[in-house]
Amino acid sequence: MSRAAFVLFASVLFNALVPVVAADIFAFRQGVLIQGTIQKGDYAKIIQFVRHPDNYGRFARSVFLDSPGGDLGETIRIAHLLEKSYAATHVGSGARCYSACFILWMSGVSRNVFAGAALGVHRISVKVDGESMDPASESYASIARRVEDYMASLGTPRTILDKMNATASASMFVISQRWLAEQRLLTVVSYRGGFIDAAQAQCGPEPYAAALKDSAPMSEEEAQRWVEVVKRWIGCADELRASSQKLDGVSIAALIAASDTRR
Repeated sequence: MSRAAFVLFASVLFNALVPVVAADIFAFRQGVLIQGTIQKGDYAKIIQFVRHPDNYGRFARSVFLDSPGGDLGETIRIAHLLEKSYAATHVGSGARCYSACFILWMSGVSRNVFAGAALGVHRISVKVDGESMDPASESYASIARRVEDYMASLGTPRTILDKMNATASASMFVISQRWLAEQRLLTVVSYRGGFIDAAQAQCGPEPYAAALKDSAPMSEEEAQRWVEVVKRWIGCADELRASSQKLDGVSIAALIAASDTRR
């Protein structure tokens, strides 16, 4: 089944238990902020925002997320745009990115979670015509597999998918940086697979992974040098990401046309 057919077939909600407030997009710092519950129509809203010439660069540079989740089909359309734009995704301090929002975060080519931010996943909650689908049904299982396959295509590790499936839809598994480090997943989720290979070829070994391999404690001086190495590496990697972007009016128009033909 194609991605677009899946979006049509799903017609489901992937929701956290919070009040519904439609998502919006704003200029934020040097990038943009997508904030609120994702609802149908939000993709068109984001496209309208990005079409403005002043917003091309912002969207391509950094997409900050603060959302409890929402409509899965709409989320996948937005994620597709993020995938193609080669954008960096962030969850800023004090923000949360739960449920379907996690898919948006994973669609970035580089991904960051600030101190004080929260990522979270849980089992999908499928609704058809307002009625919850039986999790034991074949239809539910088919949709759940499609969701999992799409998330895996973005590089979501099996460990996180298992945590998602094991967490009731009324609960939330919060993904902390410490847990990611303990599971040796910090580098895997921070960069898209092909990109991390290219970045290491140009910028040298990714410093987080190297630090995790060395269990010896750092002195204060060593820690400071490591921080500087990290800053330089991230700067180099971001320059590579930016040089690989093709987000312009023509690219956006092509994405919109491709999306329209998949409906």
